[in-house]
Amino acid sequence: MRYFTLIVIALFIAVKSIYAQVPATGSDFKLSPDTATVFFVNIEQRWPGSSIQKMNDTLLTGFQFFDPIIGKTSLNAVNGNIGLAYKSLVFDPSPEIGFRFAPSVVNYYLLRNDNIRYYQSFAPYSNVAYSFGAGKEQLFTVTHSQNIARGLSLGVDMRIINSIGNYLRQKSDNSSVAFQGQFITDNQRYAALFNYRSNRYKWRENGGIKYDSLFTENLEPERNRISINLESAENLIKESGVFIQQYYYFGRNPRKAEVIVDEAETTLIFENKEEVVGEADTTFISVNKEVVGEADTTLISKKKVNIPVSKAELPGRLFYNPERSDFLRHTFTYTRNAILYTDGNPRSGFYPEIFIDSVKTFDSIFHHEFSNEFVFEGGIGRARGSGKAVLLRAGIEHTFGIYKNGFNKDKNDSISRKFNRITTFAYLSANAFGVAKAEGKVWVTNGAPFNGDKGISAMLTLPAFDNSTSWGNLTASLGVNALQPDYIFQYHYSNHFSWENSFGQQTILSGKVMYARKFLKAGFNFYTLDGYVYFDQNAKPVRENAAFSVSQLYGLAEIKLGHFDIHAFATWQNVTNTEVLRVPDLAGRVSAYYSVALFKRALYLQTGLSLMYNTAFYGDAYMPALRSYYVQNEVKTGSYPYIDGFINFRVKRARMFLVMKHLNSGFSGYNYMMVPSYPMADRGLRFGVSWNFFD
Repeated sequence: MRYFTLIVIALFIAVKSIYAQVPATGSDFKLSPDTATVFFVNIEQRWPGSSIQKMNDTLLTGFQFFDPIIGKTSLNAVNGNIGLAYKSLVFDPSPEIGFRFAPSVVNYYLLRNDNIRYYQSFAPYSNVAYSFGAGKEQLFTVTHSQNIARGLSLGVDMRIINSIGNYLRQKSDNSSVAFQGQFITDNQRYAALFNYRSNRYKWRENGGIKYDSLFTENLEPERNRISINLESAENLIKESGVFIQQYYYFGRNPRKAEVIVDEAETTLIFENKEEVVGEADTTFISVNKEVVGEADTTLISKKKVNIPVSKAELPGRLFYNPERSDFLRHTFTYTRNAILYTDGNPRSGFYPEIFIDSVKTFDSIFHHEFSNEFVFEGGIGRARGSGKAVLLRAGIEHTFGIYKNGFNKDKNDSISRKFNRITTFAYLSANAFGVAKAEGKVWVTNGAPFNGDKGISAMLTLPAFDNSTSWGNLTASLGVNALQPDYIFQYHYSNHFSWENSFGQQTILSGKVMYARKFLKAGFNFYTLDGYVYFDQNAKPVRENAAFSVSQLYGLAEIKLGHFDIHAFATWQNVTNTEVLRVPDLAGRVSAYYSVALFKRALYLQTGLSLMYNTAFYGDAYMPALRSYYVQNEVKTGSYPYIDGFINFRVKRARMFLVMKHLNSGFSGYNYMMVPSYPMADRGLRFGVSWNFFD
């Protein structure tokens, strides 16, 4: 019933959009109407930083990265199938906002408050994408956004991942849906953003294959005949929530635009600056602060009209502007998490201990959290590169949560705990005439289970504005965070693992330097960790009392040579204590593209190769009952290149890809495991299509 409902919604959107299409016109040298622009905003909840971004929904470069955890700079060790647990190969200790239960193994798959998109488009916009491949691997997504009335826009995003995999009990069955909207009044004093999201991830757990040699020596080419460790284990994660963010803007009202229309052309006038739109095509234009000065970011639809009008108001479209300051804000969030791990055969020998039931494992965790946040933001003056010369943001957040740990379904046994937390935070920035920008952040939490968590950081940017097309930008930051470990390290009670710890705080000192110019980005990160908490070789939490450090050097380059493009990302990492933290010394991905337009630009074709590689190291093992990774000293992973060959092409509004995944499979042995006992998939063909619709 759940899939039927989602598919009906998707088909309704697709059919509605198909019938709304208008035949394309234009010539080779003019912007095609098929490239109508859509913008979106992601919400940065605590700190400033949200901005309007342009959707690259016609871009071919990188289109072959269909898996949400794969990208130009995203490097992860995966459990052998799309939609399953994964762990980053790049160390990043940045703390998350809210209740930190455990290091997430599905974060990139979830629709969350910080990655839900609030769309800004003039015509109804829809996108339907579907891809399939070996192992009955399927990925289906639907996006729709529509301006309902002046100042009111609604949208929906849906994702479905379903893949059986190549090995026994490797199936993933993931679905996510998010409904979002934005409202702003005519006088632009009040604005609201809101969403409802629901994530349901269910996957079978096989505990890895029993005998690695059957794979590494290719003794059993039929992968689904290789014996596994767990025959009836499953994980289920349900995450849902409501988000409402309201703004009241004070101070000067934003200026309004005027449009002058005649029979020949449409001209936008803003403070005596003009931009003329061609006569043939409908063009979508973003007018930002570089053009309008103090006025807000406004999206404007402009087209030639046949009725002469000397002066008219701008067509009624109002959208939330993330760069606007001087406001009071209230944010309400409700989050519900339900996690369930089951196994019909606890005595399989896979688990170290059995505490409750030797017949069936039924471990459940429920967590509900209500949060209210109040924020003031205001500033003075104006400076190049930012809205205000001096900007202050200060806020307070109250959170109430209920945590319930269930461990016996038949007896309805559980342990319940309630938490109250108060977090105060502040941000201050100063822009010195566009030459430099200094920023500072501070936050403190009081209340269980993260009492005493705090952080402070400072950042300097030279120059203060985006100078990427000239000399580039240099950024340096220094920060320190003192954090209680994630709650799973503090307390956990289940059929196979049980503990209650008081580790105290972990201290993370970080220093970062980054340089960015045009298509080049490079940087150096240095971390000192004191009191680090991790899962040891027995998958139990321990604290490392001695401090140690992590150094990182990384670079990202995008090089264009005629029809050829090369995108490369690499990172070097050094850990002074590899007994507690394991990452590869070197990891990276490089993709080479050859692009060409054919048949008078009716067809855009791109072909190339993508290679991902990391050096050998003792990669962390995976414990299904904890949904967590832990250190091990028996199996080295890595030192193996994963090469994909692909063809991307675009015809009008449709983009398609054909990928030969892991085309070098078997050419240099069978040591392609990223997680011990979880082999990666063999060579396989994959096809996908993404289609945009505009009304």
